[in-house]
Amino acid sequence: MTDPDLGSAVQRVILGAELLAARTSAGLLTTAATAALGWHAGKLTRVEQGAVPVRDADLDQCFRIYQIPESEQQRLRDLAALGRAKLPPSRVQEWAARYVHLISGAASLKLFSESSWPGSVQTVDYARAQLGKSATVTLVDVDRMAEERWERVERLKSTGRPHLWLIVGEGALQKEVGGPKTLRGQLELIRDLHNLPNVDIQVIPNDAGTHASDNISFSVINVIEGLPGIVYVGHLSGADYLGGEHVRTYNAVFDNLRATALSPERTIDLINRRIDEL
Repeated sequence: MTDPDLGSAVQRVILGAELLAARTSAGLLTTAATAALGWHAGKLTRVEQGAVPVRDADLDQCFRIYQIPESEQQRLRDLAALGRAKLPPSRVQEWAARYVHLISGAASLKLFSESSWPGSVQTVDYARAQLGKSATVTLVDVDRMAEERWERVERLKSTGRPHLWLIVGEGALQKEVGGPKTLRGQLELIRDLHNLPNVDIQVIPNDAGTHASDNISFSVINVIEGLPGIVYVGHLSGADYLGGEHVRTYNAVFDNLRATALSPERTIDLINRRIDEL
């Protein structure tokens, strides 16, 4: 649990989950715990979501209010110390850096993208073509960021790999990002990923009409299976990291999308037909 290789963003999530469990065990609702801790509104929620580092003084208050045994306290101090470390450098925008580090330590990922293949499953050529059109990425960073996206693909094949559920709109099969050859290579990669036991891929066909996501692309990241995850919704120049009730809402939306989409088998049939067209 305290392996520093997991990265500080992931350690914060683990510590937040531990403190949430301790608060629940103590029988305290968020409002009551916030008052007892003397914290401003919203701080406890951000700590439990792993959104912020936790100071030792704040951790001592949690130990006292939640009556956490001394035998557990040092382990939590270690997690807090690791969570206060600076995130490793990354070429992604500052607001997206936390997302990159969270998915690097995720146990499972649910990704939905309306009209393109998300960064975690992109070939280098597809990533380079997409990043090259971005208004927030400098040309000097395009190649390295494309390589970093490919490293995420490689992790899907590695030991400790996450379980990935991926749903895209049919537009992802049609939009020729980088041209026909680049799209063909991207679809061939998706076909290969489909054969991995930890990957499930589905496409929502155009004739399915409207659906529950309202065309909003999003990710649900679970660092610890069985505990609430974090929702990431990226924008052109920023991102939202959502917890609590939002996670339940987006999980329900994702379940609706899975029911609306083609089965994995029919999805691959559709992808194969598109590859043959290119």
